[in-house]
Amino acid sequence: MAGGQRTGKNKRIPEPNMTNPPTRLPSCPACIRLGATVAAFTLFSSAHATNGPMPHGYGIKAMGMGGASIALPQDALAAANNPAGMAFVGNRLDLGLSVVIVDPKSSFGGTEFNGDGVKAVPVPELGYNRVIDDHQSVGISVYGNGVSTVYDTPLLGGRDKDSAKLTQIIASPTYAIKLAPGYALGFSADFAYQRFKVDGVPDALGVESPGADSSTGVGFKMGWSGQVSEQVTLGAMYSSRISMGKLKKYSNLLAHRGEFDIPERYGIGVAWRPTASIVMAADVMRINWGDLDSLANALTASEPGFGWRSQTVTRAGVSWQATPALTLRTGVSHGQQIVSRENATLDYLAPVTPQDHFTLGGTYALSKDTEISVMYARAFGSEVRGSGPSNGVNVDMSQHWVGAAMAFKW
Repeated sequence: MAGGQRTGKNKRIPEPNMTNPPTRLPSCPACIRLGATVAAFTLFSSAHATNGPMPHGYGIKAMGMGGASIALPQDALAAANNPAGMAFVGNRLDLGLSVVIVDPKSSFGGTEFNGDGVKAVPVPELGYNRVIDDHQSVGISVYGNGVSTVYDTPLLGGRDKDSAKLTQIIASPTYAIKLAPGYALGFSADFAYQRFKVDGVPDALGVESPGADSSTGVGFKMGWSGQVSEQVTLGAMYSSRISMGKLKKYSNLLAHRGEFDIPERYGIGVAWRPTASIVMAADVMRINWGDLDSLANALTASEPGFGWRSQTVTRAGVSWQATPALTLRTGVSHGQQIVSRENATLDYLAPVTPQDHFTLGGTYALSKDTEISVMYARAFGSEVRGSGPSNGVNVDMSQHWVGAAMAFKW
């Protein structure tokens, strides 16, 4: 995604007669050791995401329901969606892995550039929760965002092959408290790490491929959940902007001398249980990409950015307890397009254009203490055709997601 900023003041469009297409776009010691292993693995994984660099949901179960989760906690990844949900998931450890397969496309002046086949990117996740007493629980959710894009040719005429890689990892230690039966508040501290690397495009001083840089940051998250009737639960969450340390190697490429923060987001959700075996859930979430200059600045600004717009995401899903051991899920989500037509040029390295998702999922209980969950998601392509300063540049991408998770309860 950061490939857009990489063009900086060098807003050149590749010549249409290029012949080399890109190959690819875009509290127990054992538990602590296991969590550290998963987190370490995550640090070196990049996700091709769809709501900007964010996936359509966090947690395998939520992802199988279109991401709907603010009022429906289902596992120890709940803190990523609404910290209050950790009050209701019990003692458990969740270990998951998704794989995303992308199909990116872009065209410059009528010349098309496509991916060179299946490119699978692993996306691990971790959740742990422990009940302290009848009212309180503590836990941690570890999850990630990111984009990884690589071409096999220097499209902008630089010395090295064009590529951009962003990995963001967020660990959210969480405290949740039940205020009354069915009602809870939750609070998370969000500790973030990001790693960023761009090759192939000179910055404002002509420096090309300065290597990987990283930074850390801190934010917070809070949430509320309330069962307002026997059938209806409501939820609300707020996640602050995470102010990240500046990426000094890219001080001449990114706005404000290397600033690259994680945006503020907030949302509301509802879960409805029409029968004992069926749950329907829906969310509305706002993600404020437009507040981050490195992403929101226009192509023609003095410090060019992607021209991304803030985004409203709606998502809905259904869960059906088919048998005592088997639960089936499905869902959809839709996000407003964040890539503007006037700024499409910079998005060839981050064609995060998908708006609509269709998902399937399920959980099978192997025993009363162990379960396995799976999900599949299809992110449909949504082409953005450039206009104005980006006339002649079109970007598009579709995706397939598959994932599985093991849960251990006690």
